[in-house]
This record gives sequence, structure tokens and C-alpha cells, in this order.
Amino acid sequence: MRSICEHERVIPIIVETDVLVAGGGTAGAVAAISAAREGANVVLIEQFGGLGGTATQSLVTPMMHTYIENNPMCSSISQEINDRLIESGYGYKGNNGNGGYFDPLMLKYLLEKMAVESGVNLLYYTFVSDVIIKDNKVQGLIIENKNGRNALLGKVIIDCTGDADLAWKAGVPCDKGDEDGKNQPLSLRYLVGGIDLEKFSDFIRNYDKNFRYKESIFYSAVTSKGDGVLDPVFKEAIKKGDLTEEDAIYWEIFGVPGRYDTLAFNCPEFFEDVDGTNAYHLTKAQIKGKEAIMRHLKFYKKYFNGFENAYVSEIAPMVGIRESRRIIGEYKLSDEDVLLKRKFNDYIAKSNYPVDIHGKTLKYEDLKAVEDDRPYYEIPYRCLLPVDIENMLVAGRCISASFLAQSSLRIQPTVRAIGEAAGIAAAIAVKEDILLQQIDGTRIREIMIDRGGNF
Repeated sequence: MRSICEHERVIPIIVETDVLVAGGGTAGAVAAISAAREGANVVLIEQFGGLGGTATQSLVTPMMHTYIENNPMCSSISQEINDRLIESGYGYKGNNGNGGYFDPLMLKYLLEKMAVESGVNLLYYTFVSDVIIKDNKVQGLIIENKNGRNALLGKVIIDCTGDADLAWKAGVPCDKGDEDGKNQPLSLRYLVGGIDLEKFSDFIRNYDKNFRYKESIFYSAVTSKGDGVLDPVFKEAIKKGDLTEEDAIYWEIFGVPGRYDTLAFNCPEFFEDVDGTNAYHLTKAQIKGKEAIMRHLKFYKKYFNGFENAYVSEIAPMVGIRESRRIIGEYKLSDEDVLLKRKFNDYIAKSNYPVDIHGKTLKYEDLKAVEDDRPYYEIPYRCLLPVDIENMLVAGRCISASFLAQSSLRIQPTVRAIGEAAGIAAAIAVKEDILLQQIDGTRIREIMIDRGGNF
């Protein structure tokens, strides 16, 4: 490969702060709010012009249920987000086992409002191009934006990029993909407006007489299993050439609170070229995804009653990535930890969400879960601490975990709890001038509980 030599540059230091959070997504927004509420001076760097990441930029709505009785958030900040959305009319708890229907646009606004209220210093439209390291300590970040190339120094850095970008740049060893190196599928989600939901509901009842929907709670799906109520419609469209076989592998729809003519679509999904850290794969997903979405819209208008005036109202600017890099941390959450519902003294989050690996058949009948009155597994604080690096925490779907374990913990309520814990740990380390490794996860959890976190 041909190359050029970049000349040495003098890079201005424009910020010196307590905590630098890179990535304002599901974990990052909460981590920044959490650290600021503990009294730390926080700067949050985000590549887009809003917070929420997967939930808002990738249009991943609704939040999944933890599959624990009463759906505990562990994070009081997460519960506050849900409550404020419901109060505003753009969230809906429902009673069907799912704890978090929301409008992605309104969540983006609310997260920004909460960050500003908490004293977080936001820096949008900014990319982190490198990390500043000395003696295994991350001292700051090199950023790029319209202002040029600058340096930000922080006492603690929290990597909330989703892909462990900072940890990887810092030399932290990372896993990626399954035992064959294959990542989970990518998706490009979208919203469709102008739907007569009552008319569409009547249409679905032709195939499922028990189908009902209440306000924003709307759900239907077609998958490769062939057991979806609308399967006959899809098969007819495939036979006539209006859809492809791939269109019926995974198709899922949800209602959106506050939008009474809109549905959110969890598709199209791609199973090849699915490396979320490869810009060419992400580009391909956007191009192929938009083609598929336009094909879907034509199909809806031709086959679905209620879609006569429908239109695509939004296509996710960010590809939906289920799994990419995962750091090697001081503890790696294993397959057995999740499947056997293991507990840890230093846990900062818990979940019973099922193993959710798209397109992969799993067999683990020989593993028998612990029989106790706590049917869930716990995530220890040590999973947030990358090996061989000081001053850095990693929060989000890229914490230290196996491929299988990550497929369960990656849901929004769990990732928010991880973010809140990271923010608390960062603030403690700054306040007491101690290493992150010296902080006990039990202490972090006690603070989360004092804040109102439901464990």
C-alpha cells in the first residue's frame, strides 16, 4: 500500500476537565449526566447533533424488557428518562411486558435537556481521532471538527463509542464477532407516517382475529421461522416479484407514542458485510438499506390496507449495530455467567433478557441455571475496566463480555445502568484522586440505590 508521511503538528489544548465522555449514545448520555450529578466537570463529545445513539440516531424503539419481574431499571436516570417521556406524551409503558415505547425524536430532545440541566458541557459534530497516553494512563483525546484539530485533557476518560474506539486506539485488546469472527447482522431502521392504523389493524385481523392495539402499542412481525400472521401476504408478494426472499427474513413493526399515524420498522437486516467498525460495510448497509426501504413502501401501498397515503418519514442516519468490538477487561462476562444466572459482589447491573443472536441456532441444554429466587444474571463493575490501562472506563455494548453474553446485555435499560455506574466511578476517582481500579463496585451500586435505582 502506498503511503504519505504526516508532518508533525502543534495541537492546541482547548479543554482541561475532570471527565471526558466520548460518545453520547445510550450509555454515554447517561454516563455524562451521572458524573455531572456527582459534582464532576464533564465534557461530552458526540459525532452527531444530538444524544441517544442507537435509540435516536438508529431509531431503535422501543426499549426491551429486562425479563425480570417489574422490569427494574437499576439506573434511576433511566427510570427518570422513561417517566419524563411518559409525562410528556412521547413514552408509553403499556401492560404487554414491554417497558419502554418512546418517540426517538423526543428522546433526543429530552436527553439533551437533562444533560444541560445537569451541567454537562456538550460538544457536537466532533470526532475523536486519537488518544493521548503516557505510562499506560490515558490523559486526553485528540479531536477533529470544523474548528480543526485540538486536544482535550481529562482526569478520567469514558469510552462510550459503542465500538470501543478509544480503548482500541489505546491498545486495549479486543474481541469481535463469534468464534468464527462473524458479527451479528446490521439493520437500517425507518419510520413510516400517514398510516390509517385502525384500517391496518382491521387488515391484520383478517389473519389474526385476536389482534388488538391500544394507543401507541402496536406490534407485528414476520421472520424466517414462517410463523408470522402476515406470512401469507409476504409469500404472495415474493411470488409476484414485489419483495425478495431477504425481505421476509426479519420484519418487525412497533407503534410510536405521540405519533398516531406512524409505525417504526426494525428492518431491513443484513447478514453479510456486517462489521460495524468497517466504513465500507456501513456505507453498503445505507445504500442497500434505502433501496430495500423504498421496495418495502411500494409493497405496503400495494398489499396493506391503511397504507394508501403512507410515506417514509425518517431513515436512520446511523446503521444499527448489534455487536462489534468488545474490550478485554479485568473480568469477562462469560456464556456460563449469563446462562447460569451467576451473581457478583461488585455488580452494577442485572438482566434476564434472553440470548439474542440473530440468525444463529444455539444449543446449550446441558447448562442448568442456578435455582434461587433471583432469576437473572449480574454484571460486575470489573467488566468496565480495560486491562493494562489506567484512567479509562468503557461503558455500553462494548464492555468485556463473550459474544453470547453481549447478545443479552446489549439492550438499552442494561446499557443505561452501565453508563450510570461508569459516571459515578469516574466522579469518585476524580474527587478522591484514586485509580478506577481501587473503587469497589459495591460502593457504586449503593450510590445508584441511594439515587433511587431499583435493583
